[in-house]
Amino acid sequence: MRRAAVLGKGALAVHACETIAALPGIALDTVIPNSVEPEWEIRLSDCVVERWPTTRILRSGDWRELEPGRCDLVFSVLYDKIVGPSLVDATETIINCHPGRLPHYRGARPVNWALRNGESMHGVTIHVIDSGIDSGPVLAEALFSIWPDIDEVRDVWERSMRHAQLLISDTLPRLGRITPRQQDESAAVTHYRRDSGALGDRSDWTRALSSDGA
Repeated sequence: MRRAAVLGKGALAVHACETIAALPGIALDTVIPNSVEPEWEIRLSDCVVERWPTTRILRSGDWRELEPGRCDLVFSVLYDKIVGPSLVDATETIINCHPGRLPHYRGARPVNWALRNGESMHGVTIHVIDSGIDSGPVLAEALFSIWPDIDEVRDVWERSMRHAQLLISDTLPRLGRITPRQQDESAAVTHYRRDSGALGDRSDWTRALSSDGA
């Protein structure tokens, strides 16, 4: 029996757990919730206790507590830390679900940046984790329309989560048969949290909140 770990938060991470738990020949061995789980969304740790009581929960939120080589599959889903080489190199399949198009929106707050830049399309991506920031080969992506004149960050975030759920459902059962596609480094843009001041009125869930300084 192969073993899997899920790192992250919220309803999307719960969906990843559900999908993995339903796969033949693999057990949901370990879950690492973000160290601070948002109160406005489903708490991953609570769902695991209720639905998968034999699954180990590492409540520190620290990926370094997961023993290298223990799990054959490690899936990062809205996880708030960069996974280091000791786990990456020791894991057969280690992947991330990123709420943005790659390589154009690597790093932090891709939804906010896509709206700030007036994009008409956004996307979610499942990619291999390597030593960079969202730079590993792409396994799957879903693209969808957005309307910057109308949409708020909240709208596009919620749309991203719906598409991400479908992408996870479609991708995980096929992992062993997908050929990863290298990203085009010449088109790569990485946004860091320190850059968020340039988001202007796209820094919050809605432009009204940003204007109010909330």
